[in-house]
Amino acid sequence: MKPSEKLYWIKTGLAFVAAILCVVLQIYVNMDGTLVFMLGTLLYLASSDLLSGFFKLDRGHGLKIGVGAYIFIWVMIWTLFYTVFKTMPV
Repeated sequence: MKPSEKLYWIKTGLAFVAAILCVVLQIYVNMDGTLVFMLGTLLYLASSDLLSGFFKLDRGHGLKIGVGAYIFIWVMIWTLFYTVFKTMPV
């Protein structure tokens, strides 16, 4: 598997982790949704930079790899879990 493919799949997995983290922070820590959104974006930028260096890819190219998949999965899972946990009876 090429380094760019590995980077793509790692970012896809990190999107799921970031979504779970966002739900936990928003529900249990009572953090504002805007701050949680910025945190998810910061996680993407930091992971892109670190992983691009690790796989020895151009940082500009590494930033573009998997951006669509990350955003789609992150927002979808975040929204789904937030809705499920907020509508559950206590």
